[in-house]
Amino acid sequence: MFQDLNKQQKTAVLTAGHVLLSACPGSGKTRVLATKVGLELDKISNTKKMVVALTFTNRAAEEIKRRLAKIDIDAEKLWAGTIHSFCLEWIIRPYSPYLEEVKNGFVIADEYKCEDLIASLKDQYGFEWWESISTRRNLDGAFSERDPRFRDLLSNYDQMLAGQRLIDFDLILYFSYKLLHQYPKICKSLSNLIHLLAVDEYQDTQELQYAILAKIVSARESTTSLFMVGDEDQAIYGSLGGVAKSLPDISVQFGKISITPLELSGNYRSTQRIIDYYRNYQSRAISIESLAAHAEEAGLLTFNNEIHKDDLPVYIAEIIQHNIAMGVPEHEICVLAPQWPLVIPMGKMLKSRLPDVNFDAVGLSPLMKNKENIWFKVARLFLVPPSPRMYFVRARWTFELIDEFVALGIEILPGVEKKAKVFLRHLNSVTCDEDDGLAHLEHCFGELMERLGIEIAQNSTLKQHWEYFFESTKKRMDDARFDYARDIGSFKKLFSHATGVVVNTCHGVKGEEFHTVIAFGLLHGYVPNWKDDDHLATSKKLLYVICSRAKNHLHLISERGRKTRKGSPYTTTMHLQNVRYPYD
Repeated sequence: MFQDLNKQQKTAVLTAGHVLLSACPGSGKTRVLATKVGLELDKISNTKKMVVALTFTNRAAEEIKRRLAKIDIDAEKLWAGTIHSFCLEWIIRPYSPYLEEVKNGFVIADEYKCEDLIASLKDQYGFEWWESISTRRNLDGAFSERDPRFRDLLSNYDQMLAGQRLIDFDLILYFSYKLLHQYPKICKSLSNLIHLLAVDEYQDTQELQYAILAKIVSARESTTSLFMVGDEDQAIYGSLGGVAKSLPDISVQFGKISITPLELSGNYRSTQRIIDYYRNYQSRAISIESLAAHAEEAGLLTFNNEIHKDDLPVYIAEIIQHNIAMGVPEHEICVLAPQWPLVIPMGKMLKSRLPDVNFDAVGLSPLMKNKENIWFKVARLFLVPPSPRMYFVRARWTFELIDEFVALGIEILPGVEKKAKVFLRHLNSVTCDEDDGLAHLEHCFGELMERLGIEIAQNSTLKQHWEYFFESTKKRMDDARFDYARDIGSFKKLFSHATGVVVNTCHGVKGEEFHTVIAFGLLHGYVPNWKDDDHLATSKKLLYVICSRAKNHLHLISERGRKTRKGSPYTTTMHLQNVRYPYD
């Protein structure tokens, strides 16, 4: 289990008690987290306790499970997923009868539904479509949005959610905290059950999320160990409420617990040259040494602040072509920008200019805003074909899906043993020749429900999810700005491994690594957004994250020709402008 770990990594895994692990980019953080989880799972193999791993994305959770399978660790006693999923499964659903707001049932308002409600209210109240309005909650349930202009709109939004029995992601957190606060026995019950609470990317944790975890760890006679991993310099979700708390602050909030601070400073990803460059954007003077096999390679490190935005697609296309000609695999090349409005048109133009190059546009899938919709979870089983490699993943998805149906009051295959196996057998036998992606899914969903004997119209919640799923997906596909592919083959790429040049936002590739990174739109106002409360500090962190994705080559671009809504030209983001470096 420990043969692939260096000294720092092994110390982190073997340290008992509560741990706060600061891990630099490329330091093998996920390997350490998975090994720690595996070690603790081995300790509780003959008990009723569980290990819980909270990750920033479901993809990260799947990676931990994949690594455990690779080292032959039984993950039956592991629960891994996002904190929102944890709150739903472990707190809200089992204890909903104790809370007035959800005791009569609820529906999760997915990202599309929330955006749709807010957009309609912006029209009603006369606000511009681009104005950002936060729906985050404080510990008392009040909205944390500080702009008084939005007070009435948010009050109306609250009423609309309640009237339709909807809860958004922010209410998931608030209702979970409220249950734990009002009923300490729930905290104690969870604490008695959870042996280890592992938290990935702790620097992006919101205040309500810290409070929820603190309630569990600080419960009376708690035996839950805390293992938090992250990097303050990669805290780029401040505008979404992420807080990189200090060790003393965490200790006090979690019941004055004793926490061991540890560090991972070896980088297995980048050349030393790239590391030395992005250390210009560090907020903490931590030395980082490249342990990569290509540590001493010079690579390329360029900065272009002369090119006009209209010439940018040709320039980037030439970089991509040069890399491919030099033998760099397509999926090892990444084009990124700070915001989706820059990424989407660039992706379209690059596809047009390089018709023979594959592009990975997973982030642009029309289904992505429906991830908490039950039909999205049915869709991924249809879109990921059966294979030996995906057998355990699809089986796990099926167990989770059956639990969701049960939570909606729908009994799946009554009287049948091994329900998941039979469910998958029914699903795998559904066939459809329809090439249109949305029509294909609609046919498959309908046939599966018919085989399972489920009448969608007879369950109002299931029907509501159906309407949200198809209505929102069709609306996005009809939006000319996005130019989504409509065929079922493109839909299936949503869950396939990256096979082409990645085009994404800097937030979307956090945690990823590429041989060559091409970053454009590095302009003040984009890096970061004007509305960010601490935009200078966030600017450094965004540049730190962007640059640290690269293994060998890094191309930075602050193009000319972009203007604000008032007509003022965008300029190079300040920290990039201030760095004096001998670029290639």
